[in-house]
Amino acid sequence: MTSAGQTFPARTPFYATPFGVWGIVAAWGLAHLLLRALSTPVLGTDDMFENVLVQTLEPGYMLRQPPLYEWLLWSAQQVFGPTVQAALSVKYGLISLAALFLFLIARKAIADPRLAALCVFSYSLYYQFGWNLHEGVTHTVVLTAACAASAFWFVKALETGRLGFYLLLGLSVGAGLLGKHSYPLFVLALFLAALSDGQWRSRLRLAGLLLVPLAAALVYSPYAWWIASEGLTLLSSVSQTMGVTAETSHIARAGEGLGKLVFGLIGFSVPLVPLLLLVFWPRYLGRKQPLRPQVSDVARLCGRTVLFMILLTALLIFVTGATYVKERHMHPLLLLLPVYLFADLERFGFRSQWRWLGGVVLALVAVAFFARVPGILAPDRFWCGGKCRHMKPYADLQAPLSGLGAANATLIAEDGYTGGNLRVLFPDARVVTKAIPARTEPRGKCFFVWEESEHEPGETAEVRFARNAFWLAEAPVSARYLTGSWPHLLRPQGWRTTWWGVAELDPSSPICR
Repeated sequence: MTSAGQTFPARTPFYATPFGVWGIVAAWGLAHLLLRALSTPVLGTDDMFENVLVQTLEPGYMLRQPPLYEWLLWSAQQVFGPTVQAALSVKYGLISLAALFLFLIARKAIADPRLAALCVFSYSLYYQFGWNLHEGVTHTVVLTAACAASAFWFVKALETGRLGFYLLLGLSVGAGLLGKHSYPLFVLALFLAALSDGQWRSRLRLAGLLLVPLAAALVYSPYAWWIASEGLTLLSSVSQTMGVTAETSHIARAGEGLGKLVFGLIGFSVPLVPLLLLVFWPRYLGRKQPLRPQVSDVARLCGRTVLFMILLTALLIFVTGATYVKERHMHPLLLLLPVYLFADLERFGFRSQWRWLGGVVLALVAVAFFARVPGILAPDRFWCGGKCRHMKPYADLQAPLSGLGAANATLIAEDGYTGGNLRVLFPDARVVTKAIPARTEPRGKCFFVWEESEHEPGETAEVRFARNAFWLAEAPVSARYLTGSWPHLLRPQGWRTTWWGVAELDPSSPICR
């Protein structure tokens, strides 16, 4: 069939179907999961903290972040245990779900299903999706999936007027509220985008709009009950996190926050947006005439949602003086931008440029995959920076700590990295960190474990223990050092080592109970 001078295939190729897009993105995630999980069991950034947190299933865990990610991770751990496989299965499962909803939105905004599929695959050209996602990101994947689902069900509700789609929208809103506290800005931007557009404003149904908050409240209720029972300290917690309690003037903080917003938007867009500008330059320099005068109604709604998200975020920063604004916070702001850009570019009838873009996407996806391999096979400072946390030899602690009786003991870790990976080694232990109190029963043995350095300590463990763990206010029963040897494809064993201190404490002491 043809549309606006463009020829589409008589039969939609598999990769441009909903199941095909989901399957390809799921396979992409599975490839990264296997690369990581088969190479090293070590938990990296964010995952290690969550591993300590979800030793039990709770209606809430912290006021700074809602608990839906923790609920999903706890569920995955019932299958995989407290391992990297559990964390990655949640991450890539949510990303594949987000990709499915984004494709369903793109199909409504973009006439050619092949371009709609390419639009979704091009999200990997966002640095935060194509690279940073693999070693970090927890609650943000819940936020991304919830935003994508909310946008799709909102469009379906507007198109059909059916209350069932408003109900699904409300459930998605509830999931978004349980994903991250920043989610309400996205759903507000969706509604403002519809209200600002005459084509969509007349389709809003009052009964449906009343149903949305009711369904969302039902989903959110367990966490709301937890907040009420734990004490209403959410606002103070959020204000400290967002940097609105500093002693500098409000105007100075707001200016700093707005500046960070601008740089965050630019950084998040790289290299996707600059690449589109480069490949499709005739459209942006006025050298090519469009085949259709306007984008579709859905594409226009997506574009307006992006604008309202940016404006609402800027307004919130200006009002609160928030300074904790980072590139990795831009997911909901620019989530629908590719859909609008691809729908706009489709109007100009490009052909070879799309093939070029598809080739670039494939190339960069392959580069991002294989670029992770050297840091796994040769975790030295050249390939993965100074820390290379994903290859740290925590596994070498398992045998000596087991010999001390750590498998069923209380393990007090000095930091989250140590704590999260101790739980990988000892899933039945009771793991505690300074930031995360234990919710399980105390044990008959208690150990404090801290990371020392990459060099053999020159002082007794007891002295170092006293210096590093003053917050424990306890004297060790006994203390010693343990060491682990880093793997490397080419270098001999012992080329790089990490030392940990282990101090046994009196299990009846308050810190152990």
